[in-house]
Amino acid sequence: MVSCCVNPACRAELKLFNTGELYVYERPTADTEFFWVCSACGPEVNVHLDPRGRVSVRPRSDINRAQPPHPDGHLRLVARPMKRLPWHHTIPYGERAYSFGFGID
Repeated sequence: MVSCCVNPACRAELKLFNTGELYVYERPTADTEFFWVCSACGPEVNVHLDPRGRVSVRPRSDINRAQPPHPDGHLRLVARPMKRLPWHHTIPYGERAYSFGFGID
């Protein structure tokens, strides 16, 4: 179970699933593990597998380095908070209903 940020320098406690980024590490020989990066660390660090198959973090500035597939499993991002839009941006164009009175034609 995920309880805190995977960044060892932070270790913020997980309170809400709609904050931060959730990663899953799937291996055929072991149970699936989940890792969470808090919203404060998310823009700063990237979660990756080291050569020994351990999950760790590295600065986002290193993100351009391609990570080769790991033979022991697969680490992938499964949830990231969505950017919230004002309510009027969530209604599809042309479907806005304006009803300011009782005499709607």
